[in-house]
Amino acid sequence: MIRPLAAILCLAVGACASHGVGGGPADYDSVKAATEQCQAEHGRLVLRSGYDGRQLSSYECKIGGAK
Repeated sequence: MIRPLAAILCLAVGACASHGVGGGPADYDSVKAATEQCQAEHGRLVLRSGYDGRQLSSYECKIGGAK
């Protein structure tokens, strides 16, 4: 309930956030699931700056206009 409200508030105000997507190895299935979950929140899954992408914690879901 809180995430959809945050996404709506984000879009209305223009100040948005990002959040991590979990832990464990970043294999095909886990990255695909994280991408789908992020897209359901109207965000996009991106690799965090300075991370190698082998762990799921290397990614974050950016919602709205977050940089």
